[in-house]
Amino acid sequence: MVDPVNMEVEDDDDYVEYVPVAKRRVVEAQRILQRRGRSSVMEEEEEEKSKVVEAKPSLLVIATQLKKEQPEITHTEQVVLQEKEMIEHLSDRKTLMSVRELAKGITYTEPLLTGWKPPLSIRRMSKKPCDAIRKQ
Repeated sequence: MVDPVNMEVEDDDDYVEYVPVAKRRVVEAQRILQRRGRSSVMEEEEEEKSKVVEAKPSLLVIATQLKKEQPEITHTEQVVLQEKEMIEHLSDRKTLMSVRELAKGITYTEPLLTGWKPPLSIRRMSKKPCDAIRKQ
């Protein structure tokens, strides 16, 4: 049978202490620097930071570059675009149509028949007073 105590001892012989990744990278960087003849890690870290800063321009710089690259729109083109947007948004016909009717392209050419009638007093009015009310 295997003795658990002896197994632990065997595992202890092969045990290597865990070193965090950050510390391992620092140790490797120091080894590389010693090979090159440099004595400090700080110089390399400063160079890496400066490269990162040079490689990534700020968002403000990127935004100004994009604005410069965009073609300029003349005043007349801007007015035309605004008018097109207004025409698209101000279609009275679409406001009274359901989504289903808009999607399927249903249009009504004849009025729908209903059982509604105007009140009796209005039905008995002559055409002149009715026209006067409509004009108001």
